[in-house]
Amino acid sequence: MNQAALPFDGVMADLLRARIAALGLELCHVEWKTGSRATLTLTVDKPAGVTLEDCETASRAASEILDPLEERLPKYALEVSSPGLDRPLWTLTDCARFRGRRVMVQLVRKVDGAARLKGVLEDVQGDALTVLDEDQHRRYTARFGDVRLARLVPEL
Repeated sequence: MNQAALPFDGVMADLLRARIAALGLELCHVEWKTGSRATLTLTVDKPAGVTLEDCETASRAASEILDPLEERLPKYALEVSSPGLDRPLWTLTDCARFRGRRVMVQLVRKVDGAARLKGVLEDVQGDALTVLDEDQHRRYTARFGDVRLARLVPEL
């Protein structure tokens, strides 16, 4: 999967974020994939959960902004999705928001011998996450910069 820089500047992403926020949704992630078929994926969320109708509404709103620029953008497909039950935590702000929830964290480098943590995200201080690992019954603190992937663990 080839991920390249977005074909528009931060101003365009800010316009999309503001337009989607006006719908009561958070634009929590933007991903541009190039290749045989370029794809712009917008991931939206809201506290009560995202419905198919929310995705359709966000797609129409994004298209209102992007369609007039069609000649200036490479050919692409627009996808709008929810982050799902196992929502990725893309930023430190996401981590702080979901403090107290169960998470799965994969690290780039081991912390105290652990490369994978699963347990309660207890704290976020500066750029550090503290997880009480349920398998090791141990508290680990890792820099967010050392996180390869962090996701919520679905609670069904």
